[in-house]
Amino acid sequence: MNIWRIHLKADSQDGIDQRQLCLDKGVVGVGWQIDYANVPVTWDEYREIAEKEYGDSSWKAALNAIKNRIQVDDLIWTRDWSGNYFIGRILSNWYYNTDEDCSKADIVNVRKCEWHKIGTEEAVPGKVVSSFRPARTVQVIDDNTVYYFSQIAYNQKIGKSYYEVDNLAGEDIFSLLSTDDCEDALAIYLQVKLDYHIIPSSCKVDTMTYEFELKHRLTGKSAVVQVKSGWTPLNIDNYDKLETDIFLFATSGQYHGKPKPNINTIDPDEIRKFLYEQTHLLPEKMKVWIELTR
Repeated sequence: MNIWRIHLKADSQDGIDQRQLCLDKGVVGVGWQIDYANVPVTWDEYREIAEKEYGDSSWKAALNAIKNRIQVDDLIWTRDWSGNYFIGRILSNWYYNTDEDCSKADIVNVRKCEWHKIGTEEAVPGKVVSSFRPARTVQVIDDNTVYYFSQIAYNQKIGKSYYEVDNLAGEDIFSLLSTDDCEDALAIYLQVKLDYHIIPSSCKVDTMTYEFELKHRLTGKSAVVQVKSGWTPLNIDNYDKLETDIFLFATSGQYHGKPKPNINTIDPDEIRKFLYEQTHLLPEKMKVWIELTR
């Protein structure tokens, strides 16, 4: 069983939203239409005509995924023009769709798919979001956390355990959170517990020294943060040239170097406790892991 993502942006006639058509009709697919003689169109007929018309272009890789690599009960992610993410369960094998609306939308090589809306970026793992950056039409998302999350999200949407997911009770929450999730956890903690406000524009700056900047709500004092997930330690000495308060958070709890009065190292247990006590403040994707590991 694999987890996939697909760009639904085929060349369609003006005014047709390919993504919405797939979601409404319960299909997932790609284009590369042919002039067919028989209905239904067989795979051998399609391949023979398409090879003459399209040659060795990128259609072969996408069609190979839709026709052969994707299996029934695989899960697949897509998103609409508004930035909402959807997860779908594959229900059928490949077929060539001759419906007029699919032809106009250039969604003709299809599989039946049961779609469910999950939400915006805050509701899905970062690895799902980043998987849409490559231009490739269809690709597998090879990530264990996404694998579990996708099955859990689908089960929650249909209200039953269609996919059997390992019992995660007692699992270390930080083993399931991405680096971005850990940054969010620290940011929420600092705002709620220590009265800091994030400066949103600083989150977009590509800096090797810190993740984002904050201002204290009462004093106006500045601060910056750095986060490391996994077993990576943080070295306090690397931040001694910054003339501001600094919050360092390593989920491993490992901090090296000489302590300094303006550098605060965060105990992972403090963040763990906060996450389980203040779950209602967390992004939806993080709530999933909190409830399953509680």
